Amino acid sequence: MKLWKLLDKEYLVDTPWLKVAKETCELPNGKVIDDFYTLWQPDWVLILARTAEGKWVMTHQYRHGSGTIALEFPAGIINNAESPEQAAIRELQEETGFAAASPSVSYLGEFSVNPDRHRGKFHVVFIDGVSRNGDTHFDDNEDIETSTISDEDLHKKITDGSFNHPLQIAGYYRWVLSQK
Repeated sequence: MKLWKLLDKEYLVDTPWLKVAKETCELPNGKVIDDFYTLWQPDWVLILARTAEGKWVMTHQYRHGSGTIALEFPAGIINNAESPEQAAIRELQEETGFAAASPSVSYLGEFSVNPDRHRGKFHVVFIDGVSRNGDTHFDDNEDIETSTISDEDLHKKITDGSFNHPLQIAGYYRWVLSQK
């Protein structure tokens, strides 16, 4: 199997938070696709934070794409020159006020957001033994409520669809599989 050859790229949207490109690609069989669209967003980190009591730190926030208040694990953009682990510790504190005095931080890997058309990826970081120990520091567009839930309640919410972010569920199950 061979890779496609990129012949041309034109950015239709080019911002720090989103890029949309119209690409011309040549397939291995010689066929040319004149309008293959790709997306790019900055890499981000999914934070699986667990308290000393074994409860997961979760957030509720409005998501304009779905028009809903979504239940999610904390997450955020990885800044330049920042490792996923550093971003996870920072974002957890900023969004939830949770941190750990001497955090047990495990990098669980990265996922492609959507390998068909999306060039971004997200990283999964597990932080164990956190507690609420400070103030939140929201970005201007954030309004976040934080709660903690048990593994059993999280599984119920996945089953009934009230926790339905597929990328976050994939990250959580990466952690579940790492425990076996």
